[in-house]
Amino acid sequence: MALMDMVHHTVFSDKVRLVYLQLPYFTKDAEDCETIFEKIIFTLKHMDILERMPWMAQNAVFQRLSEIADVASLNKEERIKYDANMKAFRDTIAVMEGQYMEGRAEGEQNKALDSARRMKADGMSAELIAKYTGLSIETINDL
Repeated sequence: MALMDMVHHTVFSDKVRLVYLQLPYFTKDAEDCETIFEKIIFTLKHMDILERMPWMAQNAVFQRLSEIADVASLNKEERIKYDANMKAFRDTIAVMEGQYMEGRAEGEQNKALDSARRMKADGMSAELIAKYTGLSIETINDL
């Protein structure tokens, strides 16, 4: 099956494939599922009635699927609280990453200044020091 431009009758893309799954026609029981594909289809078909996710301990895909199902089953009030907590968590991570990057930039700036001081003490020109450290000539002259 390929996507086609119906006006020009040309193939739109031979890279995209559409697969339709008809879950009611999947009749295997959990113990009959052998491949990862069969296990995923079984899980999707029975997600609304499963007490626990089968095969969760065997495969990270099912652990992630279980997490998604847990969030999807929250009521509106629980979901609002969950989303607020996740936003606060992500904001905290972003602040910590920002502080880390800021500290790194400050460390690199201090390293460049230290190198520039040593180069200047060795008699190198401000232009050459600027070339190798990335500092401005004004900054180098102020050292």
